[in-house]
Amino acid sequence: MDIYYKFCLEEIKFHTEKINEIINEGLKDPKKYYIESKSEWKKIYQMIPIMYYLNQCSESQDSHSTSEENLSDTPSESKSD
Repeated sequence: MDIYYKFCLEEIKFHTEKINEIINEGLKDPKKYYIESKSEWKKIYQMIPIMYYLNQCSESQDSHSTSEENLSDTPSESKSD
């Protein structure tokens, strides 16, 4: 199966489940659902800077390790007096 087609099917499944959650839970007590949803999104928004920082650290380590590998591939120079 094509990865893009599979991705679309997974998105359909995710959003269908979310719609069912809203219908079955959210409409029972819309105010409660609203408050809980806003609270969850607030936590996610607060995590974004941390996730960004961790991603930058990971990229930095990957870059550093690649440069070390490149250095180890170059022949070392020996000084002759």
